Amino acid sequence: MARNLNVALWLFCGTIAISSAFLPDASLALKIDATQGQTAIEMNASASRQYQQGLAALEAGDTATAIASFDRAIALDPQYFPAYIERGNVKDSLGDFSGAAADYTIAISLDSRSAAAYYNRGTVLSKSGNHQAAVADYNLAIGIDPNYAQAYMNRGNELDDLGNFAGAIASYDRAVAIDPNYALAYLNRGIAYGRAGDRDFPQGTLRERAIADLQVAAKLFEQTGNLDRYERALKMISNLRPVY
Repeated sequence: MARNLNVALWLFCGTIAISSAFLPDASLALKIDATQGQTAIEMNASASRQYQQGLAALEAGDTATAIASFDRAIALDPQYFPAYIERGNVKDSLGDFSGAAADYTIAISLDSRSAAAYYNRGTVLSKSGNHQAAVADYNLAIGIDPNYAQAYMNRGNELDDLGNFAGAIASYDRAVAIDPNYALAYLNRGIAYGRAGDRDFPQGTLRERAIADLQVAAKLFEQTGNLDRYERALKMISNLRPVY
């Protein structure tokens, strides 16, 4: 009996001893957490260095090196949002619209409140001919940033392409209300007035509205030294004015 009791005590004490050996030590846990935190910081710092190298390569016009640097940044830190944006921008510039859209989509998954990510994806969707999806992305960008003049302007372009001239003009209205010196918005609104016909506005006013917008656009383009668009606006004005 005594032997059985001793065995039971040994088993009991042994179990406690084994369990105690695997209880986490508080100081050790802190050291592990600190090490993991430092590793995350180091990964982010390394990704940031690669990202900066990518920006420097872009500045030098070396897109291949830029993409390779952004690739490495993402490999080091898959949550590194700016690298997806910039890699998407480079792919866009190279005509890889589907690749750019994929990068912007990942960026959006990392930060769903980034108006720029939706705007950029809308831009490449537009270039791919997917105008309805582009409008949806511009709407999301505007929902996040109601003062995003470029998003209003680009949405106007998409609506114009879709034949929604009234919607296009309303978008251009918002763009120039936010930025009264937005020459391209005036130019495109003038074009939209010219294309609208009498379906959406009273007959007889559209030509005057178009000419007025194109005159503002021409003046702003001239002031900024954009002579190509200045000449384009003047030519449009000449085509709209009646010949006597």
